[in-house]
Amino acid sequence: MVSTTFSVLLALAAVLPLSSATVTSQLSLSGNYTPTVITCPANQTYIRPASSGLSSSEKAWLSLRRPNVANALETYLNNVGIPGLNVSAYISALKSNESSVPIIGLTMSGGGNRAEFGAYGVYQALDARYPPAWSSRTGGLLQAMTYTTSLSGGTIANTGLGVNGYPDLQTLIANNNFNLSISETALDQVAGKAELGYPITVADIFGIASTFYGARSIFNQSIDTLGFTWSGVQVQPSFANGSTPMPILMVDEVIPFGLEGSVSWDTINGTILHGSNTSKTYYEFTPFEFGSWRGRVKAFLDMEYLGTPMNGGVPANASVCINGYDSVAFCAGIGYAAANLWLAESTTDGVLGQFAKRSKRSKIPYPPNEDKLEQERVRAQLLPNVEEFGGLEELVKENLTTILYAYTTNPFYGMNTSAIDPVAASQKELLLVDGSETGQENPLWPIIQPERAVDFIVVSDASGAELSSGWMNGTNLYNSYTSAKAAGLPFPTIPPVVTMLNLNHTSRPVFYGCNEPDVPLILFLADFPYTAYTNISALQSTITNDQVEQLTSNALSLVAQVNNTLRAGWSTCIACGAVQRSLKRLGMAEPASCSECWKEYCWQGNLDQSQPSFLEPSLVLNSTLSWAEWNATVFF
Repeated sequence: MVSTTFSVLLALAAVLPLSSATVTSQLSLSGNYTPTVITCPANQTYIRPASSGLSSSEKAWLSLRRPNVANALETYLNNVGIPGLNVSAYISALKSNESSVPIIGLTMSGGGNRAEFGAYGVYQALDARYPPAWSSRTGGLLQAMTYTTSLSGGTIANTGLGVNGYPDLQTLIANNNFNLSISETALDQVAGKAELGYPITVADIFGIASTFYGARSIFNQSIDTLGFTWSGVQVQPSFANGSTPMPILMVDEVIPFGLEGSVSWDTINGTILHGSNTSKTYYEFTPFEFGSWRGRVKAFLDMEYLGTPMNGGVPANASVCINGYDSVAFCAGIGYAAANLWLAESTTDGVLGQFAKRSKRSKIPYPPNEDKLEQERVRAQLLPNVEEFGGLEELVKENLTTILYAYTTNPFYGMNTSAIDPVAASQKELLLVDGSETGQENPLWPIIQPERAVDFIVVSDASGAELSSGWMNGTNLYNSYTSAKAAGLPFPTIPPVVTMLNLNHTSRPVFYGCNEPDVPLILFLADFPYTAYTNISALQSTITNDQVEQLTSNALSLVAQVNNTLRAGWSTCIACGAVQRSLKRLGMAEPASCSECWKEYCWQGNLDQSQPSFLEPSLVLNSTLSWAEWNATVFF
């Protein structure tokens, strides 16, 4: 347990050569996965309250990012050609008033490798560097984005992009970043962390396995990928000069059994928090900070010092700060560790583990054996991968109560402030889990915070956990809506799941919030089979580059609606979404073509609560090709 770690670190501090550190490299001081004990710098502010708004570091970065966004918008909008929009006048107005530059975000959902490829597919479909996206006039929006957020499987994409400065997808494919094989040598690196007294959990194992190739450097392949730190993204050249978006990872917490607010079993350290309430604490990792805007913790730690034993907002011992605990692999592993529930369910025959993310509304027809189908599907996905991890299955069986969560020393321990709930301040460690484990597969929480004032959010949902068929019914987006409303956060109205199905909101893109000026505008992109059956297993043990191309190219057909052939002028509507809020701030009239987009493609509040059919679609562009026939030629 982490509570035993401090004494180990003190002992090591007495014998190890110590150094102090600030972020000057993307790599940890050790150059690998093992954290390093360093002296704590003097006159350092380690923790700040969320009430102070955005950190000074994020504000400084935004001042660099905004001019780049304005320039990217000019290129993008000139290519799209919104009828009635004077691009030159609009961009000139933005450059004269940079606070009106639109803030745009992309969310990358959970859903294992399927979500990873879905995220990369949408990313490529919005990338100006991808010729088919540029000719479809969807390419270029990516270059105008300010934030990309992720949880679970989407985090593998987001970390690989952040570390490498948001390269084009084809460069990552050529760099072998989609090699899913597991390096036993890489897994051996957990020993160094264990020797410092930190427990080894599924977050370490899955994080190392997923990022060893997934976050591989495109600039220098001799670099040990496991040496990359999340705080090191600060000095990644493209990020540092504001040329690329900011990647943010979203995770949840478990309150240990016996503490106030816990909904844990007494047979296990803790479990997930369910339901919509304002006490939920969603943590985020930015390159600058770790913390939460609301809930039990309303404060942030300087990201560089994650893992440092703290007391009262300062290091418990000035000789013991930790460098490298914020390994990209570990942070990704926390975000990817919904496997904790798969493992619990699989190794206890369903006695433990709560991976139910589906919303069983009374009018949604499910097969009579839906629960059994879902359990079998999850088990079939998991077991081959558990075998790939060597002794992981035995580790799970022997230590089920201690390895299911990612542990970190609690940076908010001992703080006596209104920003920290007393129960949270009493915990010496935090137990962190996959951000999807409260029924929100879409990492919207970080970018619906009023402090970030995001205007337009593209939601890429490739979760596939809502139906046994592997397709989406809108449950996760609706859950985000109810959670946001319960917390008093700005969020567009989302229709009930039955209406979403009946109005085909999960089979083609749809806007929410067009007529709600005080909330972010959302473009919802639910993964759907246009050219490929992308409802693959959430956990893949192998995949080829050709298969990656098949899966990611499906997203372009979804995003661009097959180069505007399924929906005339569709790319214009996406561009209208990018500029709608900023046009209003500038006092500029919205083009009539954009108003027509909202009438045609934005939900107008109409409901259809009749019973929908069960969602098992064929390929949109080849309805006669069955999944079995397609699978025989692609995933054979």
